[in-house]
Amino acid sequence: MFHLCLFIRVLAIGLVLVASASAKAEANSHAALTIKEVMESIIVPASDTLWAADDPQTEEEWQVLEDAAIRTIAARYLMDLGGTGPDDNRWVKDPNWQVFSNALDKAARDSLEAARDKNIDRLLDAGYQLYPPCEGCHLIFNPGVVNQ
Repeated sequence: MFHLCLFIRVLAIGLVLVASASAKAEANSHAALTIKEVMESIIVPASDTLWAADDPQTEEEWQVLEDAAIRTIAARYLMDLGGTGPDDNRWVKDPNWQVFSNALDKAARDSLEAARDKNIDRLLDAGYQLYPPCEGCHLIFNPGVVNQ
C-alpha cells in the first residue's frame, strides 16, 4: 500500500510539473484531454475521498487524504490548460472560471495542509470550502452535469 501511495504522489507531482510547463508552452499547444475527462477521472474521485474523511487514525489513512488533495491541486492546473472538449478553451478564458478555479485550488491546498497536519477539523472545513466552487462552476459552465 505504501508503494502505491508513493507512486500516486509522484504521479500527481509530475502532473503539476507537466501542467505548469505546458501552460508556458507555445500558444498553439493544448491539453490532450477534455475537462470532463479530468473531472471524472481525477477531481471526482479525489474530492469524494476528501468529503468522505471520517476520523482517520493511521498513517495510511492520512496519506490517502493527502494524496487526494495533491490530485485535486494537480487536476486544477490541468483543467486551466483548457481541453479538447467543444467548449473547454472558451470556458477557461472566462473570468468566472478563474474565480472558481482559484477557490478550488485554495480549498485543495487547505485540505493538503490539514491532512499533513493530521487535523480532521481543518480537513472537514476545507471540504466545505471545496463544494461551492464545484457547484458554482457546474451551474454556469455545465448545467445538469450531475445528470450526465
